[in-house]
Amino acid sequence: MQIINWPDFLNLPPSKEKFFSMTIGVFDGVHRGHRALIKRIISHNADYMPVVVTFRFTNREQRNIQSFQQRLVMLKSLGVKMTIIIDFTDKFKQIPGIEFIKILLEQCNVGFFVVGNNFRCGYQLDTDAAAIQNFFAAQNIPVEIVPEVCHPDGFENSLPVSSSRIRAAIAAGDLALAQEMLGY
Repeated sequence: MQIINWPDFLNLPPSKEKFFSMTIGVFDGVHRGHRALIKRIISHNADYMPVVVTFRFTNREQRNIQSFQQRLVMLKSLGVKMTIIIDFTDKFKQIPGIEFIKILLEQCNVGFFVVGNNFRCGYQLDTDAAAIQNFFAAQNIPVEIVPEVCHPDGFENSLPVSSSRIRAAIAAGDLALAQEMLGY
């Protein structure tokens, strides 16, 4: 898997040779919900390169489910071919969401984009999944908005799988629930 840091990514000549299937997220733990996004970028088109854009928090107060290195190993094992790593600095978090998405489009030949239905990005989380879908629709690029993955699967009152729920289960000592939500 090719790993590119954001500053290096910005200095690359724009890629127009191959289409990219892309998703964005923190992917802390690479749980069942994250894998639903990754599955879609990998299965969309065999000729497209599956790319994950992820963030590294250097002064994050909450504990990570996996180390950053474990996360990269998991992404590679799932079939991701390129990971773009963004250090979530004070400067980066000032960028409006649509500006960030425009940068990705300018640098990559995005052919397919996937986000979760509760995804938000940009300065003060100003851009949601619908705004991303509208932006790419104007460029004739398909976007799939993936619904939340719930646990336990198939139960009427199940709750969404999330990194915060997994961390809470771990903190409460419910490792079986955490493992079920992680899916490994």
